[in-house]
Amino acid sequence: MPLLRVLWMLAQGMVWQWLMTGLCEKEAVDRAIAERLVRPPVGDHLGYHLTDEGHQRLVTWYLKIAPQRDHENFAQQWKKVTYR
Repeated sequence: MPLLRVLWMLAQGMVWQWLMTGLCEKEAVDRAIAERLVRPPVGDHLGYHLTDEGHQRLVTWYLKIAPQRDHENFAQQWKKVTYR
């Protein structure tokens, strides 16, 4: 779930390193980069961004979980990934 949280936060526009530091686990950010789901920032003006693979992973999760996010089996996962 920490990896999905990284993808979710980037999709929500939290692309700057100082934001990601406060919202996500560093290990999850590093893993997302290593798995090529996320590209790291470039210089001071281009923040993190999702790769096509990262976008697809997030969309797949979202389509599975979002319709059931209030169900007891999925509510905790939804909260851990999406809440700020």
